[in-house]
Amino acid sequence: MHHSLSLARRLLLILAAAMLVALVVTVYSLLEYVDKEAEEVLDARLTLTAENLLRQARRYVREGNLNEVWLTLETVRGLENAWLEKFANADRLMFGEDDHDRKTDEVRSYIWLTSGDEQVVVGEVLPGYDAHHPLSQGLRTVHHDGAEWRVAEVHEDGFHLHVAQRDDLRAYLVREIGWKLMEKQLIAIPVIIFVLWLGIRRGLKPLSRLSDQVASRKPDNLQPVRLEQVPGEIVPLIKSINELLDRLRVTLEGERSFTADAAHELRSPLAVVRNVARIMSRAGNLAEVHQASDLLDKSAVRMADLLSQLLHLSRLDSLVHAEASGSVSLRELMREVVGELLPLASEKGMRVAYLSEDEITVVGDNELLRLMFRNLIGNAVKYGREEVEIRTRIREGVLFVEILDDGPGVAEAELPHLFARFFRSQLAKQKVEGSGLGLSIVRRVAELHGFDASAANRAAGGLVVSVKIPRQSWQHIHDEDESARAAMPD
Repeated sequence: MHHSLSLARRLLLILAAAMLVALVVTVYSLLEYVDKEAEEVLDARLTLTAENLLRQARRYVREGNLNEVWLTLETVRGLENAWLEKFANADRLMFGEDDHDRKTDEVRSYIWLTSGDEQVVVGEVLPGYDAHHPLSQGLRTVHHDGAEWRVAEVHEDGFHLHVAQRDDLRAYLVREIGWKLMEKQLIAIPVIIFVLWLGIRRGLKPLSRLSDQVASRKPDNLQPVRLEQVPGEIVPLIKSINELLDRLRVTLEGERSFTADAAHELRSPLAVVRNVARIMSRAGNLAEVHQASDLLDKSAVRMADLLSQLLHLSRLDSLVHAEASGSVSLRELMREVVGELLPLASEKGMRVAYLSEDEITVVGDNELLRLMFRNLIGNAVKYGREEVEIRTRIREGVLFVEILDDGPGVAEAELPHLFARFFRSQLAKQKVEGSGLGLSIVRRVAELHGFDASAANRAAGGLVVSVKIPRQSWQHIHDEDESARAAMPD
């Protein structure tokens, strides 16, 4: 079984990676800064050396003593060469090489004196040196023998003195400081990671307590999770979990209530079936058998209707939203539904009329829409006396489909409960047998489509049930025809 990385380890890895990136950036930035500062300091020293040597050289030249000039320049050059040699070979000493393996004959410093016409007076010129290359504050950078050389040039009274040094010292400073920084950081990183690990573990303790609290719960405990000592960052998560638990609790309570009500509703027809079976077993003549069989048939029909309604509700409860399988003509839909209910209406001597001049199509699941209007019109036929009317009206872009009957109506106090499952008004219980699930199915289908269903008593007597359909879910048929014509090429 695959286990995802724990939150603590994930945080630690992210922080460690961030620290390594910060380390690289910091060291790189510091090395650039050290390189720049070292160059400025060494340039200043190089320029100062050149100025001091030029003053001495001019004095000896005025005295006509060129040997002293040469001796002075060579002495300083030798000292500079020896001094730079120590830094150039410092990296080799780190690996334990012997002194005799070190190259001591390399030239790392050049010093020479030239006249105004660029003729060399004393000293050896740095190979590759171009006197015409532009100066920057009396300094030049020359590349020779695979290395970078820094040349300082000072002039006075027609004489030019040049001091050239290889960048061994600057490279040494940058390398040494870089290594020291890396050493310190590599020592500090494990300590910091350890401290971070302790801090993360301590910071995540509330999550562990929360996990223990949830894990120790019994399956039937749907009470909200306590928010005490919970970090603010996970409070929204806990609130969402509590909302989910609350919805689950309401759903389970509804399921329990639904199961209890269904059992109660089925108990009556089952009891009738048992009693009828006993009567039939003791019947003394054919008339009693026929009477018992009629009761048995009515009970079977009632049970079949109840089971059908229960199956419809079970299917609807499993849906999140209705699939729009297409658009259906409201007039055609009403014609089909009324045709199915016409035998029942004719048996009661009732008239069912669809009174609408608008040609309207409704977008939605055709089967669910048929189920909704069949329950609505079926209820109206069941409880009405002489007439059921189906009307449509449009107000502010909203379509209202209204089913009106002339039945007993509903007590005002019972209207808010009319769409509840298994609810039947007192007058309905006295007049007609039923399950109390028809309007529950109507409301559920309406919810799945984004519609709204409501009921109210009529002033003239009876009940009116309205289905409110928003603008985006219906359209005039002539509007569709105009849209189709507009889309056709001329």
